Amino acid sequence: MLAQINIQLEGNSLNFNMGSLFHGYLMEHIDTAYADYFHYNTTNPFTSCIYKEKDKYFWRITTYNKKAYYMIIETLKQNMPEQIYIRHKDTAFNVVSHYIQETSFEDLFLSNTKCNRITLLTPTTFKSNGTNQIFPSISTLLSGVIEKINKHSDSIMLSDEKIISELLEKTYIKDYNLRTKIFNLEGIKIKGFIGTMDLSIKGDNTLSQLLNFLILSSQYTGLGRKTSLGMGGVKI
Repeated sequence: MLAQINIQLEGNSLNFNMGSLFHGYLMEHIDTAYADYFHYNTTNPFTSCIYKEKDKYFWRITTYNKKAYYMIIETLKQNMPEQIYIRHKDTAFNVVSHYIQETSFEDLFLSNTKCNRITLLTPTTFKSNGTNQIFPSISTLLSGVIEKINKHSDSIMLSDEKIISELLEKTYIKDYNLRTKIFNLEGIKIKGFIGTMDLSIKGDNTLSQLLNFLILSSQYTGLGRKTSLGMGGVKI
Protein backbone atom coordinates (compact mmCIF):
# COMPACT_ATOMS: atom_id res chain seq x y z
CA MET A 1 0.00 0.00 0.00
CA LEU A 2 1.26 3.47 -0.94
CA ALA A 3 -0.09 6.66 0.54
CA GLN A 4 0.77 10.29 1.02
CA ILE A 5 -0.80 12.93 3.20
CA ASN A 6 -0.24 16.60 2.40
CA ILE A 7 -0.97 18.98 5.27
CA GLN A 8 -1.20 22.68 4.46
CA LEU A 9 0.29 24.79 7.24
CA GLU A 10 0.28 28.45 8.21
CA GLY A 11 2.81 30.14 10.46
CA ASN A 12 5.99 32.15 10.59
CA SER A 13 9.44 30.89 9.59
CA LEU A 14 8.30 27.70 7.86
CA ASN A 15 10.92 26.27 5.50
CA PHE A 16 12.27 22.92 4.34
CA ASN A 17 15.05 23.02 6.96
CA MET A 18 12.39 22.26 9.58
CA GLY A 19 11.97 18.73 8.23
CA SER A 20 13.78 17.07 11.12
CA LEU A 21 11.68 19.01 13.66
CA PHE A 22 8.46 17.77 12.08
CA HIS A 23 9.96 14.29 12.02
CA GLY A 24 10.43 14.64 15.78
CA TYR A 25 6.82 15.73 16.18
CA LEU A 26 5.68 12.71 14.18
CA MET A 27 7.73 10.28 16.29
CA GLU A 28 6.17 11.74 19.45
CA HIS A 29 2.65 11.13 18.15
CA ILE A 30 2.82 7.56 16.89
CA ASP A 31 3.22 4.28 18.75
CA THR A 32 6.38 4.50 20.87
CA ALA A 33 7.65 1.01 20.02
CA TYR A 34 7.16 1.64 16.31
CA ALA A 35 8.97 4.99 16.56
CA ASP A 36 11.89 3.27 18.34
CA TYR A 37 12.08 0.70 15.55
CA PHE A 38 13.01 3.45 13.07
CA HIS A 39 16.18 4.30 14.99
CA TYR A 40 17.73 0.97 13.97
CA ASN A 41 17.04 1.22 10.22
CA THR A 42 19.26 2.58 7.47
CA THR A 43 16.09 3.21 5.43
CA ASN A 44 12.50 3.62 6.62
CA PRO A 45 9.16 2.83 4.95
CA PHE A 46 8.10 6.47 5.07
CA THR A 47 9.29 9.93 4.07
CA SER A 48 8.58 13.34 5.56
CA CYS A 49 9.37 16.81 4.25
CA ILE A 50 8.31 20.44 4.34
CA TYR A 51 7.89 22.04 0.92
CA LYS A 52 6.53 25.21 -0.63
CA GLU A 53 4.12 25.34 -3.56
CA LYS A 54 2.51 28.51 -4.91
CA ASP A 55 3.31 30.49 -1.74
CA LYS A 56 1.78 27.80 0.46
CA TYR A 57 3.65 25.47 2.79
CA PHE A 58 2.89 21.78 3.15
CA TRP A 59 4.06 18.97 5.34
CA ARG A 60 4.03 15.81 3.28
CA ILE A 61 4.35 12.31 4.70
CA THR A 62 4.44 9.24 2.48
CA THR A 63 4.34 5.56 3.41
CA TYR A 64 5.10 2.54 1.30
CA ASN A 65 4.01 -0.50 3.23
CA LYS A 66 0.87 -1.46 5.13
CA LYS A 67 2.23 -1.20 8.65
CA ALA A 68 3.65 2.28 8.07
CA TYR A 69 0.32 3.31 6.56
CA TYR A 70 -1.71 2.17 9.56
CA MET A 71 0.77 3.38 12.16
CA ILE A 72 1.39 6.80 10.59
CA ILE A 73 -1.23 7.84 8.03
CA GLU A 74 -4.19 6.33 9.88
CA THR A 75 -3.00 7.81 13.17
CA LEU A 76 -2.89 11.27 11.61
CA LYS A 77 -6.25 10.81 9.88
CA GLN A 78 -7.95 9.91 13.15
CA ASN A 79 -6.22 12.58 15.24
CA MET A 80 -5.53 15.49 12.90
CA PRO A 81 -4.74 18.46 15.18
CA GLU A 82 -5.79 22.05 14.58
CA GLN A 83 -2.21 23.10 15.33
CA ILE A 84 1.17 21.40 15.20
CA TYR A 85 3.38 22.50 18.06
CA ILE A 86 7.13 22.28 17.50
CA ARG A 87 8.74 22.27 20.93
CA HIS A 88 12.26 23.07 19.73
CA LYS A 89 11.01 26.33 18.22
CA ASP A 90 8.27 26.92 20.82
CA THR A 91 6.03 27.63 17.83
CA ALA A 92 2.64 26.34 16.70
CA PHE A 93 1.63 26.07 13.05
CA ASN A 94 -2.02 26.11 12.05
CA VAL A 95 -3.36 23.18 10.05
CA VAL A 96 -5.35 24.75 7.19
CA SER A 97 -6.34 21.58 5.34
CA HIS A 98 -5.09 18.16 4.35
CA TYR A 99 -5.65 15.61 1.63
CA ILE A 100 -4.64 11.98 1.21
CA GLN A 101 -3.73 10.00 -1.90
CA GLU A 102 -3.60 6.20 -1.91
CA THR A 103 -2.40 3.75 -4.54
CA SER A 104 -0.25 0.61 -4.81
CA PHE A 105 2.99 -0.48 -6.45
CA GLU A 106 0.93 -2.69 -8.73
CA ASP A 107 -1.18 0.26 -9.90
CA LEU A 108 1.94 2.34 -10.53
CA PHE A 109 3.52 -0.45 -12.57
CA LEU A 110 0.42 -0.72 -14.77
CA SER A 111 -0.18 3.03 -14.91
CA ASN A 112 -0.75 4.71 -18.27
CA THR A 113 0.70 7.92 -16.84
CA LYS A 114 4.04 8.44 -18.54
CA CYS A 115 6.53 10.48 -16.55
CA ASN A 116 10.07 11.50 -17.23
CA ARG A 117 10.43 14.63 -15.07
CA ILE A 118 11.38 14.47 -11.41
CA THR A 119 11.00 17.62 -9.32
CA LEU A 120 13.14 17.64 -6.19
CA LEU A 121 11.14 19.57 -3.59
CA THR A 122 13.89 19.56 -0.98
CA PRO A 123 17.69 19.24 -1.16
CA THR A 124 18.80 15.79 -2.26
CA THR A 125 22.11 13.99 -1.89
CA PHE A 126 23.70 10.56 -1.74
CA LYS A 127 27.07 9.37 -0.56
CA SER A 128 29.90 8.28 -2.80
CA ASN A 129 33.35 7.49 -1.39
CA GLY A 130 32.15 8.83 1.96
CA THR A 131 31.20 12.25 0.55
CA ASN A 132 27.78 13.82 0.01
CA GLN A 133 27.35 14.44 -3.72
CA ILE A 134 25.98 17.68 -5.20
CA PHE A 135 25.01 16.31 -8.65
CA PRO A 136 22.83 13.28 -9.33
CA SER A 137 24.05 9.86 -10.31
CA ILE A 138 20.92 8.34 -11.82
CA SER A 139 22.10 4.77 -11.37
CA THR A 140 22.79 5.39 -7.66
CA LEU A 141 19.49 7.19 -7.03
CA LEU A 142 17.40 4.60 -8.88
CA SER A 143 19.27 1.79 -7.12
CA GLY A 144 18.21 3.44 -3.88
CA VAL A 145 14.55 3.36 -4.91
CA ILE A 146 14.86 -0.32 -5.83
CA GLU A 147 16.57 -1.09 -2.50
CA LYS A 148 13.81 0.65 -0.53
CA ILE A 149 11.07 -1.17 -2.44
CA ASN A 150 12.74 -4.56 -1.96
CA LYS A 151 13.32 -3.96 1.75
CA HIS A 152 9.96 -2.50 2.73
CA SER A 153 7.27 -3.42 0.19
CA ASP A 154 4.64 -5.99 1.17
CA SER A 155 3.73 -6.85 -2.39
CA ILE A 156 6.56 -6.51 -4.90
CA MET A 157 10.19 -7.53 -5.30
CA LEU A 158 12.49 -6.28 -8.05
CA SER A 159 14.92 -9.18 -8.25
CA ASP A 160 15.85 -9.62 -11.93
CA GLU A 161 19.45 -8.44 -11.69
CA LYS A 162 20.01 -8.62 -15.44
CA ILE A 163 17.06 -6.32 -16.22
CA ILE A 164 17.97 -3.93 -13.39
CA SER A 165 21.59 -3.76 -14.51
CA GLU A 166 20.52 -2.98 -18.08
CA LEU A 167 18.07 -0.34 -16.85
CA LEU A 168 20.72 1.43 -14.75
CA GLU A 169 23.21 1.30 -17.62
CA LYS A 170 20.82 2.72 -20.23
CA THR A 171 19.01 5.43 -18.22
CA TYR A 172 20.39 8.93 -18.55
CA ILE A 173 19.57 12.56 -17.72
CA LYS A 174 18.13 14.13 -20.83
CA ASP A 175 17.77 17.63 -19.37
CA TYR A 176 18.03 19.30 -15.99
CA ASN A 177 17.61 22.53 -14.09
CA LEU A 178 19.43 21.94 -10.81
CA ARG A 179 21.25 24.06 -8.29
CA THR A 180 23.13 23.34 -5.10
CA LYS A 181 21.28 23.94 -1.85
CA ILE A 182 22.16 23.59 1.82
CA PHE A 183 19.96 21.54 4.13
CA ASN A 184 20.40 22.33 7.81
CA LEU A 185 19.99 19.18 9.87
CA GLU A 186 20.21 19.80 13.60
CA GLY A 187 23.17 22.14 13.23
CA ILE A 188 24.87 20.15 10.48
CA LYS A 189 24.94 21.69 7.00
CA ILE A 190 24.45 19.13 4.24
CA LYS A 191 24.98 20.35 0.69
CA GLY A 192 22.76 18.77 -1.94
CA PHE A 193 20.90 19.62 -5.14
CA ILE A 194 17.37 20.79 -5.86
CA GLY A 195 15.34 21.48 -9.01
CA THR A 196 14.18 19.31 -11.92
CA MET A 197 15.67 16.58 -14.06
CA ASP A 198 14.24 14.78 -17.08
CA LEU A 199 15.15 11.12 -17.51
CA SER A 200 15.22 9.01 -20.63
CA ILE A 201 16.31 5.49 -21.53
CA LYS A 202 17.83 3.75 -24.54
CA GLY A 203 15.82 0.59 -24.35
CA ASP A 204 12.72 -1.41 -25.24
CA ASN A 205 9.21 -1.07 -23.83
CA THR A 206 9.99 -3.33 -20.86
CA LEU A 207 12.81 -1.09 -19.70
CA SER A 208 10.75 2.05 -20.37
CA GLN A 209 7.89 0.68 -18.30
CA LEU A 210 10.23 -0.20 -15.44
CA LEU A 211 11.83 3.25 -15.50
CA ASN A 212 8.39 4.87 -15.49
CA PHE A 213 7.45 2.71 -12.50
CA LEU A 214 10.56 3.76 -10.56
CA ILE A 215 9.97 7.44 -11.31
CA LEU A 216 6.37 7.19 -10.10
CA SER A 217 7.49 5.22 -7.04
CA SER A 218 10.14 7.78 -6.11
CA GLN A 219 7.49 10.23 -4.92
CA TYR A 220 6.72 7.72 -2.16
CA THR A 221 10.23 6.41 -1.41
CA GLY A 222 12.03 9.73 -1.86
CA LEU A 223 15.48 9.97 -3.45
CA GLY A 224 18.83 9.74 -1.75
CA ARG A 225 19.63 10.07 1.94
CA LYS A 226 17.70 11.20 5.01
CA THR A 227 14.29 11.19 3.32
CA SER A 228 12.45 10.74 6.63
CA LEU A 229 14.19 13.85 7.99
CA GLY A 230 13.19 16.22 5.20
CA MET A 231 15.64 15.62 2.35
CA GLY A 232 14.98 14.06 -1.06
CA GLY A 233 11.30 15.01 -1.33
CA VAL A 234 9.97 14.26 -4.83
CA LYS A 235 7.09 15.50 -6.93
CA ILE A 236 6.13 13.97 -10.27
